[in-house]
Amino acid sequence: MSMEITSNYSNYAANYADTVKKPDSKAAAEVKANTSVNSKDKVQAYYEKLCKKFPNITFNTSSGLMSGNENKVVLNLSSRCLEKMANDPEFAKRVEFNLTGVVQGQNNMFAQAKADNAVIHGVTAVMDADGNVSVTCGGMTRTSGTKQSSSVMGTEKKQKERLEKKSEERKVLEEKAVKKRTERKAEEEKAAKRRAERKEQIEKLTEGTYKVSATGVDVKSVTQNIVAAVSGTSSPTGASFDIKA
Repeated sequence: MSMEITSNYSNYAANYADTVKKPDSKAAAEVKANTSVNSKDKVQAYYEKLCKKFPNITFNTSSGLMSGNENKVVLNLSSRCLEKMANDPEFAKRVEFNLTGVVQGQNNMFAQAKADNAVIHGVTAVMDADGNVSVTCGGMTRTSGTKQSSSVMGTEKKQKERLEKKSEERKVLEEKAVKKRTERKAEEEKAAKRRAERKEQIEKLTEGTYKVSATGVDVKSVTQNIVAAVSGTSSPTGASFDIKA
């Protein structure tokens, strides 16, 4: 009998213990669930705040990596890092301070690449759980065979401009010289034409027989009048000639 009582008591005690434990386990589970939900809400709230504070940065918290480019800054943020930032203000302050230089740093990188005649086709930036950032450039190509600094490129540009200016000046001088030669040639052609016409007139005058008469106050003037009449340059006063075919 006593064994039966003991057995019944044992069963009762076991049932009571189960009855007591179940509410406690459920309550603990509910507390844990509420804590988890509150933690997620806190992380999400901080994430939204972070995005508003740094609108020029796209934060990627998914498992896959995203790449940025010259016009877009992307930071692959570790979920553990984000959680620590949401729960540790000092840690968040340190990381946020580093984030202030991310955009300018990427802009400087692309600018330097252009100065070195290089093209960066993609940038992958990753922030680990401790807030450390690593950057990888993908698809970099060089537009020229050798690396040139911006100062060297500036010197070459100035030299090229000077050569182009000298070339333009030389071209202008050559055009002026060509114009002068053309004008000189035109004058020579006109002079040659006048000589040809004069020669033709003289040849016509020398054909057949003609008589030249001239008068003057002295021998010199008479001679000049005769020469002028023969050359056909003008009809001098006191000179005349007749042509007989």
